[in-house]
Amino acid sequence: MRYPNLKRIVLLLLLAFLWQPLVVHGQGGEEKAKEKKTSRMKGFAEKIKLNLVKFKLSSPKEIYSAVKDGDNPIFEALFRPLEFREPIMTIPAEGRYGVGFYGWKGLNPFAIGPNTISYETDTVSTLSSIGFTGRMGTFIEFDAVQTNLSYALFKKSYVDFLTGFGLRYSSILPLPRMQLSDAVLITGAPDVPASWGVEKTFSPSALEANIVSSFILQWRPKWFIHFKYSYGLNYMRFYKDDVMNSTPYGLGRSSAYSVGLKIIRETAREARYAWGIEFRHIFQNVSTIKDPDNVTPISALQLPNLGVYFTFSAFYGGRTTVGNEGKKLFLQRDYVAAKPKLVQFINTHPDHARVDRAKKLLALANERIPQQLYAEGLDLEDRTKMDEAVTKYLDATRTADEDLGKTLAIELENMAKYYIQLADSLVKEGKNDEAIQMARKAAAISEWGKDAQRKLEGKIYLVQGNSLALSGLYHMALAKYAEALRLNPGLKEKVRKAELEAAVGMVEHVNTAHDEASLRVALESLRQVKEILREPDYRFDEVVMKLKRQLRAVDDGRVRKLMVDSMHEARQEIIRRHEPRVTEGMLVSEVQDILGDPHEVVQREGAKDQNYQMWVYYLSDKKKKLLYFENYVLYKIEEG
Repeated sequence: MRYPNLKRIVLLLLLAFLWQPLVVHGQGGEEKAKEKKTSRMKGFAEKIKLNLVKFKLSSPKEIYSAVKDGDNPIFEALFRPLEFREPIMTIPAEGRYGVGFYGWKGLNPFAIGPNTISYETDTVSTLSSIGFTGRMGTFIEFDAVQTNLSYALFKKSYVDFLTGFGLRYSSILPLPRMQLSDAVLITGAPDVPASWGVEKTFSPSALEANIVSSFILQWRPKWFIHFKYSYGLNYMRFYKDDVMNSTPYGLGRSSAYSVGLKIIRETAREARYAWGIEFRHIFQNVSTIKDPDNVTPISALQLPNLGVYFTFSAFYGGRTTVGNEGKKLFLQRDYVAAKPKLVQFINTHPDHARVDRAKKLLALANERIPQQLYAEGLDLEDRTKMDEAVTKYLDATRTADEDLGKTLAIELENMAKYYIQLADSLVKEGKNDEAIQMARKAAAISEWGKDAQRKLEGKIYLVQGNSLALSGLYHMALAKYAEALRLNPGLKEKVRKAELEAAVGMVEHVNTAHDEASLRVALESLRQVKEILREPDYRFDEVVMKLKRQLRAVDDGRVRKLMVDSMHEARQEIIRRHEPRVTEGMLVSEVQDILGDPHEVVQREGAKDQNYQMWVYYLSDKKKKLLYFENYVLYKIEEG
């Protein structure tokens, strides 16, 4: 295939890529495409706006500060991806298989460069034309014991750089010569010129032993980009007929570098596996030719190779840690959630190479947590979630600086006023318990709230005292008034008025007192009325003396009644003790004479004309007495 054909193929590929969006547009319809375009433009604009904010493009100093502090997600994703993950410690085994070709001329891979093969000076016939298909081959490679030396020696690894050993074998594909079309010819490996004295094809195969270095850049937990470089010695054979000939052969050096993408496959074991593809360039420099039979004029080879590999490897390490979760939350501005993650990472990975960065992020998170809590509290307050907002404000005050602390104090004062206003409205609705709960919330967050709580509770006690006074429970009402005055001294006039009204009611209650309990209450009421009025009045003393005389008379009557009752009980006990008692062995008639006829009789006849009876007497205390007779003789007594 010639060079103009390559340009034609590239042009067709470009047209295909450009045409594809037009086809999709035509299939979806003009209107649908407009909607998609508008939606994408809006999304793009939002992303640009967000990124401008995140980059803080107002000044270079702020950009530098954002990058230094680790605040910019784009910079962190590009230059510090998964920086807190475990290092990749070792790659015990890694294999590759791929296809590629050797030699090209300039930018044209279909032609081989004239300086690829060097010949002896007196050579007339050379391998002047080696087609592209004659240079295609396969590659098999195996690397072993790649080790992260930094981690192995110092238990720290800033980058995943591993070193090991590898073997590589490459050979040319045995393609037959055939004409597919006027423009496409499969040449296969070229024949050696007849003047060389051998009937073989030029089909180089190489075996290489290398020192391998791998650099892994992991942007996401499930995949990573793999850069590899190797350098070593090669052994190359040139000719082939039915088998590969061992002579002549060449010795030299080879180097290779590649880049590839690998997908991680997780397992339940500690070992992990990765597979993917790599693009590789190999340069084989064969400088020494061993030709004991003098059958080749080739004096040196320089074969650049390009190939695509499928790779599979087993490795240890590279797992994400809780530190990566903390950093992700940090970049999302959720410093409250990021803090415990970063603390856990620092405690569990004290020897990690990035632990100082984690400590720096933790310090920044601690500085910014109060601001975050304040912002979240404002949002909750806007959504009328007051209790949750107060919790955020209180948490923020613990670590806030002086300026933010003043702002938070104002917010908490406003929240306390809100709770007190709500409590006042609940008191008016008669919901005193709920009002007290609201007032306690205000007291918990503000000194002003504590004072407001006391005043509100004083009002509630005053209202409760008035209710008790209306029910005639003057003593309980006075206790409520006293508590109301203690909590809220500003209610002094109202409490004084309520106490006087209670005193009037208590005096009226004295005039209706007759029984002992009423007399005692009346006596106590007069005492309290005197304290309330705080004025000496002989009339109160006369009433008090009268009440005391009545109480003494009541007490004397109660004592006499107790004496009469005691004597009556003694007489009844004496009578009971002298009454005849029913005992076992009595006959039916004797029992009947003492207890009278039973309330119920259960009777049955036994063997040999034996007679069994059970008499039931129901007692006054809902109990009963059971008497058992055998042949009319009492043999058992039960009570229950």
